[in-house]
Amino acid sequence: MRFILVLLFGKLLTKIGKLTGKGTNLPGELALKLYPDLLARFTFKGKIIAITGSNGKTTTTNMLANILSVAGYKVASNQKGSNLTGGITTTIISNANLHGYVDADFVVLEVDERYSRLIFKHFSPDYLLCTNLFRDQLTRNGNIDVIIDKLDQAIKPSVKLILNANDPISSNLVMENERVYFGLAHTSLSSLTSFNITHDAKVCPRCYHKLDYEYFHYNHIGKYHCSNCGYQTPPIAYLADHVDFTTGNFMINGFITNTTFKSLFNFLNVTAAVAAACELGVDIKTATEIASNFNIMEQRYKEFTINERPALMILSKNQNPVSYDQSIAYILSVKGPKTLVIVVNNINHTYEKDTTWLYDISFERLIGHVDYIICSGQRAYDLAVRLKLAGFTSDQLIIDAQTNMLKSKITKTTGTLCFLTEVYDAQAVLNAVK
Repeated sequence: MRFILVLLFGKLLTKIGKLTGKGTNLPGELALKLYPDLLARFTFKGKIIAITGSNGKTTTTNMLANILSVAGYKVASNQKGSNLTGGITTTIISNANLHGYVDADFVVLEVDERYSRLIFKHFSPDYLLCTNLFRDQLTRNGNIDVIIDKLDQAIKPSVKLILNANDPISSNLVMENERVYFGLAHTSLSSLTSFNITHDAKVCPRCYHKLDYEYFHYNHIGKYHCSNCGYQTPPIAYLADHVDFTTGNFMINGFITNTTFKSLFNFLNVTAAVAAACELGVDIKTATEIASNFNIMEQRYKEFTINERPALMILSKNQNPVSYDQSIAYILSVKGPKTLVIVVNNINHTYEKDTTWLYDISFERLIGHVDYIICSGQRAYDLAVRLKLAGFTSDQLIIDAQTNMLKSKITKTTGTLCFLTEVYDAQAVLNAVK
């Protein structure tokens, strides 16, 4: 009886949250306080697949859920990215009946890698997809080895892994488990050396000798091998190749696929979603066709105009230098004169003032490619110091911590406006420049 009452309470809070545009975490958090073992009481009709990793998990989750839904399956998913224990619980409460039965063919859950051990304490996914592992939110997560340890604790022997063959760190997760790999072949933007400061896999994760690379896609993602122990890029079951960065066309196992967001990491995200869909029973032709019609643009990338000037906004993840590195790589592909607008605030939710992560971002790559950089947000001056150390002159930097002053600042600049911020600040930035 207590279980049913808590479930009803959670469902009521979830409905109120939907009406107010909030409540993705709170219903689950309160329900767990009332019934700590709540997650152990649910039963599932279909398979559960968890998607985790440092970058790309929200996009990959949404794409996979879309592929499965369009393919005709009933899907339950936390597609808004509420990936901590409360958000996962809210998603399950929303999709369960009063007996705790989740009537879905597939439950697709984005899971925070640090919280995976807690989330899967009482139930386990059938599949786990890991997009990649990088240094991420160091003030919260600590060293990447901490995340690997927590994932190793969370993944039970019965879980089948879907892993990124180009990532030597996540490829090495729980080697005893059944696994399948997705990956990206050499492209015209791949390089013999890494252009990025952040490189978390300079040594072999098994024997700790130097790890050699045949090529890099970005940061430590590429084709690798260890001359000491033989650890190397594993055989790839779902291979993306023949990438055309102009059209967004590429192939996955010989099937034409397309993406609107033509960035190296996103070709891997699409391939990951297709690989997972195929492992869950969708044929690859159907999976690639549906993935090609999935519009990622509004989730991470937005184009608009300001006083007839072309503008674009790319959302990056705070305290995650690799996310910013990939946004910079995309900005470098934009033709003509450019003004970059970067908004950096204190860390959302925790309000920490840490800015050390700015020194892991490869801002140096922008030298000679942008005319001005506007520094805004609470950490605008910290950002300006980092940019000066990167080589930008005072004449190139416009500094104003007040985001609501952006509209007046951009009138002093020229070229395409490229806004670089994170998801929680995006709407405030758009409101300021409309």
